[in-house]
Amino acid sequence: MFKSSCLLCKIVGIIAIIGCLNWGLIGLSGTNLVEQIFGAGAVTRVIYVLVGISGLILLASYFMCCPACKKS
Repeated sequence: MFKSSCLLCKIVGIIAIIGCLNWGLIGLSGTNLVEQIFGAGAVTRVIYVLVGISGLILLASYFMCCPACKKS
């Protein structure tokens, strides 16, 4: 999947995977790894926003093809 993807799709996929792993840790053990690493400040909030945007982009990718990936 990632081998033929453009750089944007790779970045979005990696951010979404990191977000999913963090939510898995929260669900399994109550441990929020992002807050432990970055604290409960603005950086953590930015990371959560990036994960949310990545999720929306992945959702959109189910309905349309990425123009950059389509070129290659």
